Amino acid sequence: MKRRTLLTLAGGAGAAVMIGPWIGRSSAATFGAFPTGTGSVQLPVAQRAKKVLEIFLYGGLSPWETLYFVRDYGTAADPQYPNSQYYALSQTQALSQCGNVDQARPFATDANSAMVELGPFAHRLYARADVASRMRLVVQRHTLEPHEAAVPMALTGRPVGQPNAAGLGTHIQRARIDAGATPGRASPHSYVFATGGISSDNIAAAAASGTHPGGARPLLIKTDNASRFTTLLARNAVGAGRAQHDALVGAYLDRYNARLTFPGHGRVRSARTDDFAVAFNTTKNVGAIENVLSSDLFQSRNGTSCGVTDVSLPLMGLTAAVKLLTNTSEPASYACVSDTGLYEASGGGGYDTHTDNAVDTAVNFDNMLQSLLGMINGPSENRPDKLSLDDTLIILNTEFGRTPGKQGANGRNHHPYGYVTAFIGGPVTTAFKGVSGAIGRDGKASSTGFASPAENRMAALLALGVWPFAAEGFNVADSPGATNELDAAQKAMTKFLGRTL
Repeated sequence: MKRRTLLTLAGGAGAAVMIGPWIGRSSAATFGAFPTGTGSVQLPVAQRAKKVLEIFLYGGLSPWETLYFVRDYGTAADPQYPNSQYYALSQTQALSQCGNVDQARPFATDANSAMVELGPFAHRLYARADVASRMRLVVQRHTLEPHEAAVPMALTGRPVGQPNAAGLGTHIQRARIDAGATPGRASPHSYVFATGGISSDNIAAAAASGTHPGGARPLLIKTDNASRFTTLLARNAVGAGRAQHDALVGAYLDRYNARLTFPGHGRVRSARTDDFAVAFNTTKNVGAIENVLSSDLFQSRNGTSCGVTDVSLPLMGLTAAVKLLTNTSEPASYACVSDTGLYEASGGGGYDTHTDNAVDTAVNFDNMLQSLLGMINGPSENRPDKLSLDDTLIILNTEFGRTPGKQGANGRNHHPYGYVTAFIGGPVTTAFKGVSGAIGRDGKASSTGFASPAENRMAALLALGVWPFAAEGFNVADSPGATNELDAAQKAMTKFLGRTL
């Protein structure tokens, strides 16, 4: 194999699963390790999350009927957006389908001293007091209205085009591998289950590797095409000659590494060769991945919500994610599930509700909550195959919200100027639940106290005990108003975790 051929193959290695120790890694500090002098913003080890389940509410969740309902906003008497609240948008059909009643569901006051309630389409969440009591709602804001720009911003904390834009799972996997806690592990630490919009709306940004080595990239699986992935694990292309094939490629790789090594000076850095080496080692060890990706992991599953029954890709993704996060031999540290709904909303995804906001949001948000809450241990449960909020941080993320005013008769348009994400469990205990920031009557985040998408990512890493500031990660400028790394870390933790250390 010629050098040019090897580098050509290495160029495609980014699409492979790449797990394992770095080859020829530089002597730089371990990624994610807390540097000296940062003790003031470190959570005690016992209070850190061990794993993260992120649910990406693809399309842009309308907060007004779900997580951020202020009772007198959008009423008939509202001076700014009269008749625009949830009950003005197909209320009768949506509420009758979902069997909800318009009752008070108080959650917490926001920074404007307004009482925020959980909306009618979040009634299942309100009914699970053990979960809602460990939830922190955070008002976020940015200025990117198209999905193509807002989705990667939400998933990486970076706008399109920045070379170091990396998904949360990438940072976590890199930190886990660099820490060397499980040196013999061959299965991924991070997984992304996505479908729909992977190319057009950049959902694949959840698995972007940025400037991390390729081995940090999570395993990206299309939930609606998972059978092809499991077929690939069989490596039928090499068949019975697998051992000979691997031995030959290994010999070529060893020979090329020898050419990069200078006697007495060590091996020069070659990131693409390192990526290829990790991909090759993982390919040889697909058995380890097969062991955690059991044959029933991606079986078709139906969901029923608000009288609608259909194949539920969110349920399939969540089932697979929870099985991996609770695996007894090699548990995952991160899983991201793209929630495309029980059916697609009018604009696509599960929550792009340009035409019929109330019904689409009611069905799809209820389907997600019903699926998720059934996989979280209740107060009297301690099942090992379910999630425990004591060691798992659950993130409800979305690219933006929906306009406070109507679009057409019953729809809502894109609105990144004031929307809500949620952190549930992990370091967020009952003492730290509540609302961070505020959205005013005009539908916009208050000028102070809102959070940026980058701070969302930073806070999740800090919750796991991973230092987020590095060339491959984040910097002080990613936190509005921060003056140094300690200040930026504290701001992110205060907003998303409720913690002031």
